Amino acid sequence: MMMMLRCLGLCVVAIAPGCVTAASPPSQKPLVDDAHVPEKLQGQHKQGQWTLNFTSPIPHLFASIPSLLHQWSNTMFPNGHALAPVEVPAYTLFYHGLISPAESAPAPPSPEWLAFDLEMAYGIMGSSRDSFLLTYQTTRPVKALYFDGESATLMGLGQMDTQMLQLFGNVSGPQGEGFFGLDQEYLRAHGLCQWFEDAGLGGPGWGFEGVVRMNAGFEMIWCDFSSPSLRLVSRLNVTAPLLAAEDEGKVADAEDDLSQAPVLSSAIKQNPTSYYPLPPQPTKTGHDSEPSHPGVPPNWRHDPGREPFLAVQGWGWFDSATWHYGSSRNGPGRGEVRAKVLDCGVLSYYSAQFANQSLNRALDERKRLNLTADGLWTGPGEHGNRTKAIKQLARRRRFHHLGDVVPEEASLMRGNSERALRGLLSPDNNCSGVDWALMTSEIVQRTTNHLTMVDTKILSFPLGPGNETAVYRWLYDLRAQIHLFMVGYLEYPEDTGRETWSTQSDLYEVTYSRCKYRYTRLLVPEELRTSLPREEEDIRLAVEGVHGTICSVLLTLGFGVEQAWSDYTEDGTKNQASPRADTLAGRAERWHDNIAELQAWLGWESEYYGCRQTCAWDERCYIPMWPL
Repeated sequence: MMMMLRCLGLCVVAIAPGCVTAASPPSQKPLVDDAHVPEKLQGQHKQGQWTLNFTSPIPHLFASIPSLLHQWSNTMFPNGHALAPVEVPAYTLFYHGLISPAESAPAPPSPEWLAFDLEMAYGIMGSSRDSFLLTYQTTRPVKALYFDGESATLMGLGQMDTQMLQLFGNVSGPQGEGFFGLDQEYLRAHGLCQWFEDAGLGGPGWGFEGVVRMNAGFEMIWCDFSSPSLRLVSRLNVTAPLLAAEDEGKVADAEDDLSQAPVLSSAIKQNPTSYYPLPPQPTKTGHDSEPSHPGVPPNWRHDPGREPFLAVQGWGWFDSATWHYGSSRNGPGRGEVRAKVLDCGVLSYYSAQFANQSLNRALDERKRLNLTADGLWTGPGEHGNRTKAIKQLARRRRFHHLGDVVPEEASLMRGNSERALRGLLSPDNNCSGVDWALMTSEIVQRTTNHLTMVDTKILSFPLGPGNETAVYRWLYDLRAQIHLFMVGYLEYPEDTGRETWSTQSDLYEVTYSRCKYRYTRLLVPEELRTSLPREEEDIRLAVEGVHGTICSVLLTLGFGVEQAWSDYTEDGTKNQASPRADTLAGRAERWHDNIAELQAWLGWESEYYGCRQTCAWDERCYIPMWPL
């Protein structure tokens, strides 16, 4: 499943980012893809040995945590598996666009959608006759439930699985109902909001009051507009006068006539003051099933050639989505920061509790990715392309969906989520206070940097005869580079011998232990006053599993480099009896293979994709996002 670069439409075919401008369709500059070519490992560590199990859910659970509320990574991996409680600060602005030909002071029904960005709301409902833009502001911190992935995308396979399972216990919904159109969106919204009430998790003015999702930007399903937690602060008729018709002799239809310009509201006619007057709070308390005039995508407007701001409206929507890309090949970035993840209650279908789902996914991947029963990669096959096969390994999470979740597992997740969300409403919860998103983001940033730098140095091995001095310099630089990773865990012994740098040595084991438990040493039961909640325990194990695997691979490489340095030098100077350069070349090739496979196992592909060239001030790095 890939997404086509050139169209801003609904085609889902290939991930290929490039710079686009406001004034042009999304053509691209030379783009992205750091070619890193992985190879053969797994996720278990025995003394001096490691393997990579590519069917393990551990790297996927880990990878989803730093990606929460990030546009870029959730677009690359659209099928979310996580449910995360979030809190939106008091006095956060939200926006709602609507079309109302019959009312001069329209109010949305409950539930309805709010956009985090004005440009998104205007992009959906602007450039129509009788377009209104409503601005709201929270009056207190507001809790909501966030579904990761492209959870507001109405086309594709798997993006809404977590919501469907939460409501119906399956991914298809009630028999005979289609659940991928706009009408069914309101049924989902009603169902989720009703669940909050029925489970005692929230209602107007308290608890969980909305659902956060993402497509081309982030949105909030707001459950009840009569809630005191949200205040209407502005209602504007943003209908713009139409451009002149191409045929001057033709009288425009009444609905398109320039006389249909917006009528000033009574609030605007009032005498101006230092603060503009607030509109009255809506009094609607009923839960309508759907709006009378649902919005349409920007390119579907009637008589679009006469709408003066239609083109810039679509650009503004896309531009606002790029503000929340988060981390990519172009470096760390901010995701949607107006919603803060409450780390204590993050739930995931990658948890070990969902064994049936994991087993079925593993069975599929064994056949599709050429894996053994233990999840070990056996290579691309006799006639396969190694580079392509490894790229498929690295992107395997793009193909994950939740169609194999059985009703019992869906019920388990619903029960777990109710327990976790209810716990967050209690002042006596036993949350650890760990910022798991921050911790995992640090691991990702540090590790991708180390892997890239070390691999780049490995690949610079000097080839050709008579290059002993260059080989010495290469080994010197490589040792310095891998030392930057090991320095936090390694104490050099006073005396070294042939076995010092063996991965079977006591030195390796104590170094590995310091590395694996760097982030979690104080989170074990004997160091805590109470045990971690189940959701935090899942993340702790994922952190240890992923960071432990990183440690296994890089410490093995580092000890190998130290051994090579010991063999190649004597007291820091070149040893005349040092190994041949071709021996080191073989080791370098193996080290490169190890790093490449580790990258594939981790699956942090969004960290390696971005625009190769820096975009100009009026350009943005583009990745296809529905519905743009």
